Amino acid sequence: MSEEWKNKRKRFYTSNFSSPKFVIGGIFGIIGVIILGGMMVHFFSQSSKKDQLFLTNQSIEAPEKNSSETKPIDETVSTSTRSVIYVDVKGAVKRPGMYAFVAEDRVFDVIQKAGGLTESADEKQINFAAKITDQQMLYVPEVGEEIPESSNASLATVDSVDTNPDRVHLNTADLSQLQQIPGIGEKKAREIIQYRQDNGSFKSIDELQEIDGIGQKTVEKIKNFVTITIE
Repeated sequence: MSEEWKNKRKRFYTSNFSSPKFVIGGIFGIIGVIILGGMMVHFFSQSSKKDQLFLTNQSIEAPEKNSSETKPIDETVSTSTRSVIYVDVKGAVKRPGMYAFVAEDRVFDVIQKAGGLTESADEKQINFAAKITDQQMLYVPEVGEEIPESSNASLATVDSVDTNPDRVHLNTADLSQLQQIPGIGEKKAREIIQYRQDNGSFKSIDELQEIDGIGQKTVEKIKNFVTITIE
């Protein structure tokens, strides 16, 4: 029995594994394994390249985000450097008092911040477009109210507009410009500038008498050559 079984098994292997079909099938099987292995290697290689490309793009985009985040800081710095001036508002406004402004603001902005005009305000006398200056007192007159020339409260009226451009502006003139006023030399010009720095803008031409050496007669002589209009 055992010998016969051995002979059958031998004939089976001989008839099947040595046949051309088996050999060809084995070859195709090996080729399939090789192709499958190559595809897997290619797939993992492409995945690795994509990961590297993604990381590279992230590293390139990062500086752009940082640069955009710094813009608000620059804007804050430029805004904080704007000069602030203070104006004392009096007269026919709803909320008189001292307010802070920027140099570009006008009389219109001052009146709005002070709550607007009262019903008795003389709007026809007000120059809303006039510029304002630091330490200025802005007075809004009522209807029928007359403001004396020597008053410290006349800067909100239409008279604040310069009607003679040849006059020297006491509140803005430099040393050489002040010396163009008849009777004012270098010494008096320096004293005018020093007074302006210590006390703020002139409110009236008569205020020049507060400076030593400048009396009423001198003021009367130079009134037609100077102005205190707002620049």
